[in-house]
Amino acid sequence: MHAEKRVRVDSSDVRSSYSHGSIVTSGRLIGFCIEFSPKIIRH
Repeated sequence: MHAEKRVRVDSSDVRSSYSHGSIVTSGRLIGFCIEFSPKIIRH
């Protein structure tokens, strides 16, 4: 019973950390696109 609960908590922790990581990555990508887009528009 205890082991099962621990596994559930771990999986939820991994999921939350993964979602946070993806949000950070997408934020960086958006920032990079905004930084890079003026150069593309100038072309």
